[in-house]
Amino acid sequence: MHICHIVLNNLGGAPKVADSLISSQVKAGYEVSAVILTDLDSRWKVSFNAAQTVIVMKIAGTLFYIGGAIHQIWVAIQLNRIIAEQKPDIIICHSTFLTKLFYLSQLIPGSLSIPYISYIHSDYISESQIEIKTNPISALIQNLSISITSRIDMQALQQASGIVFVCKALYQRFANIGFRHPRIVISYNPAIDDINNQPLHPTAKSWFNNSQLITFVCASRFHHQKDHKTLLKAFAKVSEHNLNIRLILLGDGELETEIQALANSLAINNIVLFTGSVSNPRAYFSQSRAVILSSHFEGLPLVLVEAVASGVTFIASDCPVGPRDIFEVLKCGTIVPPSDIDLLAEAIIDHVKTPQQKIDRFDQIAEFFSEASCAKQLEGLIQQVVSQ
Repeated sequence: MHICHIVLNNLGGAPKVADSLISSQVKAGYEVSAVILTDLDSRWKVSFNAAQTVIVMKIAGTLFYIGGAIHQIWVAIQLNRIIAEQKPDIIICHSTFLTKLFYLSQLIPGSLSIPYISYIHSDYISESQIEIKTNPISALIQNLSISITSRIDMQALQQASGIVFVCKALYQRFANIGFRHPRIVISYNPAIDDINNQPLHPTAKSWFNNSQLITFVCASRFHHQKDHKTLLKAFAKVSEHNLNIRLILLGDGELETEIQALANSLAINNIVLFTGSVSNPRAYFSQSRAVILSSHFEGLPLVLVEAVASGVTFIASDCPVGPRDIFEVLKCGTIVPPSDIDLLAEAIIDHVKTPQQKIDRFDQIAEFFSEASCAKQLEGLIQQVVSQ
């Protein structure tokens, strides 16, 4: 059987999961290919090397992703051509957006009829709730565009041969808007080990080695979704009466300069470290007091699972999807309302006052968040689809 994974890029959690699934499927004896829509970012180590065939479409820019209906149709036509050449037996689309593109590609006359599974990694509903225009005409056009796009997205999902949701809350999020499908699997994404032993940032290492300091870590790209502003404001508040705390921010992104400026304006730039992207976040997690995630919305934030797998607890915003699932399954961590500076500050203070304790959730992680468990769930769904 030839399985083809369609992935947007090699940045973030979904590509890591796709890469893990590809490796597992190749080991199981399947022919596996990967189609990547955009050029691979050299800063990230996800390269899909296990796949027998990797096709990078190198679609320029982000216009096709954020809007641009004509551009999206053009991408769908190119995708149709590639799929026709590869002739896979089944397709795995690693987002709602990619599901739509593949669905559109199959509407082209003469297309191969190939079953596809939609792998939903993110909170599509929160992502679609973009800032509303204030101009009445612009708002009308925007609402119309969102409505049309949403209908196509839902139609694409309905036509899928199967749906994988990465947590229960994400499935419920879709169910609450009336989405139903006869073949649904809920499969937690795997917590994947660090890929190398890159040395720690020198400043981070000195902080960890200083027994008088209490160091927290946040690992997330600098994007509006991750709400670093609330985190820094809460941390600044805590630092007023706790001079021994430190914060390490792992990652990069378009808002990094803005967040650095905020740290300067809050006068905490000397206790907040920006390391850039690292390939060994667990090395930082394992030496921290706790890992903090202050997002507005998430899918299944594996950073929290990886923190617990590293032996430490976490503080996370109780956004609509993700952190609460992990909190309930692993029975550890602290969750606070999103965007609440005061309550996040209180949670940090609680961890400052509490002696560090190593968290042991090996059995739960092996059961719910292992690569083998994730691959087995998808394998079962694929067998259902191809045998129908």
